[in-house]
Order: sequence, then structure tokens, then C-alpha cells
Amino acid sequence: MDLETLRALVAFADADCNLTRAGQALGLSQPAVHGRLAAAGISFGKPLYERRGRSLALTDAGRSVLGWARDVVEGETRVRAEVSGVASAEQIVVACGEGALVHLVAPRLAPFAREAPGVLAFRVLGGAAALAAVAEGRAHLAVTVASGEAATGGHLAIRVLLESAPVALFPREGPRLPGRAPTLPVAELLKHPLLLPPRGRPLREQFEGLAGLCRKPLRVAVEVTGWEAVVRLSELGVGIGIVNDFVQTPALQRRAIVGTTRVTYAAFHRPGRSSPLLARVLALLGGDSIPRRSRR
Repeated sequence: MDLETLRALVAFADADCNLTRAGQALGLSQPAVHGRLAAAGISFGKPLYERRGRSLALTDAGRSVLGWARDVVEGETRVRAEVSGVASAEQIVVACGEGALVHLVAPRLAPFAREAPGVLAFRVLGGAAALAAVAEGRAHLAVTVASGEAATGGHLAIRVLLESAPVALFPREGPRLPGRAPTLPVAELLKHPLLLPPRGRPLREQFEGLAGLCRKPLRVAVEVTGWEAVVRLSELGVGIGIVNDFVQTPALQRRAIVGTTRVTYAAFHRPGRSSPLLARVLALLGGDSIPRRSRR
């Protein structure tokens, strides 16, 4: 497949699958863009886009080819800038949830952001959405919990950043808890109303399971998502908040919770998408890469 066809696919995706706008971005007519994408679909044996109602959308095959197309187009642009001696306009896009951005990613990448303004771009996307952004080439990196299918990365490379366990947060003048130990048994924690995400979220499911094992009701003070909101509601005494242990909470008491499950945070990226800037960002994030052959 030639470079111009790959450019057409990238422009089509960036135009929200609108042929007219993609053509305007490329300086081509709508039929010309359609022709390039149709020819690409024939070469792969599957259409790259389809009609859904009144709109067009990429097929699964189109999304798979899109990630590779972005790799190639971005690489060609970078090499062209190097050869011509023009400063590169490369930007590294990192997709992650708001809490991971504030408490995990930002502290590690802030020095680089100050050193190279305009190079980093953050997209607040959680879990599956962040991984999809990397797979389709809309982001260079996703930082999220490695669980379920994400634990193996699929076709993505993985760099493990850290393991984390949940901690309980409460005001310094908050509920009276037993002892002064840095840990707190789940059974004792369940005596108090908690700040937890809605049903179906992994943390909520974990505490529902723990409540069942302890034969105690799960008391939810407020359903809330986002670590910043949990911290603030804890400060206000609304309930005991549950966050990961790397979240900084200087104004609150905190206890590690005995009996909960640790989670692994990792950075995911496309193996074929590489550049000196991306390598620098990965190095600053730290952690250890997992060899693909060792995954299960």
C-alpha cells in the first residue's frame, strides 16, 4: 500500500470518517478519497469502512490498519524533517485516567514537560478507551491498570510501572478506628460508610466481594468516580475514601487495608511506533518492559 493511501486513511479517521472533510484536508475530491480507501480494502480483502445509519465508520479491519498507517505516516514525517533540517513538530500523546495523570504520570513527566514545552499532550481516557486510542494510533502511550485482557497487552508492548494497593482515607478528626497500626482489617473498615465507584467498576466489585466474605453489609456513603473527588469528599467527612496508595493525601489520615488485592499499572504502546522522543518519555516513566515471548 502506498504512502498516499495511508495518508488518506489517517485523514479520513481524523475527519470523523467524513469523506468530504478528509478530501479537503488532503486537497482531493471526495470520490478520490473513496477510491483510495476502497482500493486499500480490496488489497486487504476486507472493507476499511462501512455505512452505519447516516454516517460512515471504520470497520475492525480499518481500525487495525489505521494504527499501522499512523506509524508509517508519522515516521515518514519525522524522517523528512530530519533530512531537510527542519525542527520536528512531533508530539507524544499519553492517554490515561485523570487520577493516574495527576498522581502517577504528571510527577514523572513534569521535568520533561518543562524542558520541552509543546511536546507532550495528555488525553483523559480510562482503561479500554485509552488502550483503543493506542491501538488506533490516536495516542502513543496508555497508562492504565493491567488487568483482564490488558494484562497481556494483546499486540501492544507493556512496561510495568508499579504495583499499588488501596488505602482508606479519613479526616484527622474522623471516625475512631482501633489501634494506631498502619493497617486496617477489612471487617473493621466495613463498619463505616465508604466512598466507592458505581456498581460494575473493579474497586466496587472487590469491596462487594469482601463484604460478602465478611458477612457484612456494604455501606456506601456516596457513589463517586475520580480520585480527586474521593479525596475532597473524605476531607469533608462524607465517608471513608478508598484510593490507590500512590495518591498523595497530606491532609488526611490513611491506613493500608488488610485483605485487598494489589493492582499493576503499566504503560502500553505499539511496538512499531518508535522515536527518540517516545523512548525518552518511556524512560522517564520508568518501570520494566515485559518481553512478548514471556506473556501468557
